[in-house]
Amino acid sequence: MNASFREVFEQFQGEHGFEPCALPQAMRLLGMNPTDQQASELQRKFGGCIGYEEFCKEMEELLARWLARDQAQQLLQDFQVFDPDRTGRISVQKLVDIMRMSGNVFSEAELEDMLLNAGVDGTTVEYKDVVFKHFFGAGSGCVVGDWESLKAAQPMDALQEAATLNTVAKLKAERGQMQEALDLHSQALARVESHAADHPTAAATLHSMAALKEAMGHADALELYLRALGIREKVLRPNHFYVATTLDCIANLMDRSGQIEEALRFACRSLEIWERFFGSEHSHIGKILYNLAGRREQLADLHGALDFYVRALGIFTRSQGESEEVADTLDGIAELMIRLGQTREAVDFYRRELFIRERLLGSAHPEVLQLRAVMASLEAS
Repeated sequence: MNASFREVFEQFQGEHGFEPCALPQAMRLLGMNPTDQQASELQRKFGGCIGYEEFCKEMEELLARWLARDQAQQLLQDFQVFDPDRTGRISVQKLVDIMRMSGNVFSEAELEDMLLNAGVDGTTVEYKDVVFKHFFGAGSGCVVGDWESLKAAQPMDALQEAATLNTVAKLKAERGQMQEALDLHSQALARVESHAADHPTAAATLHSMAALKEAMGHADALELYLRALGIREKVLRPNHFYVATTLDCIANLMDRSGQIEEALRFACRSLEIWERFFGSEHSHIGKILYNLAGRREQLADLHGALDFYVRALGIFTRSQGESEEVADTLDGIAELMIRLGQTREAVDFYRRELFIRERLLGSAHPEVLQLRAVMASLEAS
């Protein structure tokens, strides 16, 4: 912090020291944006040139005030999202949720203290009282003038409101409050679509809604994923990793619903994007290839499945050595060889798998014993 203070101080230091008239420019270089009135008040505070230590002390105090003011403004705007009629009140639970997702870590005792004497009336609270007490109360270092300017601040635009709604929705989902999360995402989507239907935030919201609906067993999850995909393909680069993320979700959902061929089509499109993003040797590519092999196998395309398994095995072996994923892939290849009637080759792959399993699990592990039994049966046939 002092290094940047030193640079700013020296930049504006004149022949007789740091002149108070340079304070507004110094503040702007340090990330603050004082009004003309604030700049004038600050200049009047000092009668003459300012020394370095005095400058540092003043800037530290101003930065602390500025940060608190920014945090207070963000909270006020977040609260206003849930107060469309501008009554000045929201539910206590909503206020607590927003305080927790604000990036600050509050204990239960601290939250209770904030709510104390803050206009709590049954299940609602005057949120401005909470903000004032927390950021502008005794010992906060902030001044009432900052608070007065905050109260006149403009509310969020539609996209900012949507971002707040989506953040609170994710918090609800993490707590298992799925329907509440879905309702908040729906509100966020309405806000975004009032601004622009084909917007990245709309796609992100649709994707989150689809994931929730999928978890809740709703039949329209796929429709929402496809809408999200359409927007992302339109407004982002065709090879953007967000596009691949949605493609993966669609493929997995189709896979679980038995639409294996369609799932394979979406997964192959995803693979092309991830290979550009990670490179062809990344372990994530190996996992995708492994899953693609399983889908090919379900479609009875055994040779296509084998190709994917072999590619996955090469990636896993080079990137991980003797790992569980290498063993799993060897197992998949061995089972495929049996289906292709190549028993001897199957035993060879099982033998390589056995070597890894024994090292990872021990020779007495049930999986190892079962694998030995399978190999013995094949060798005896």
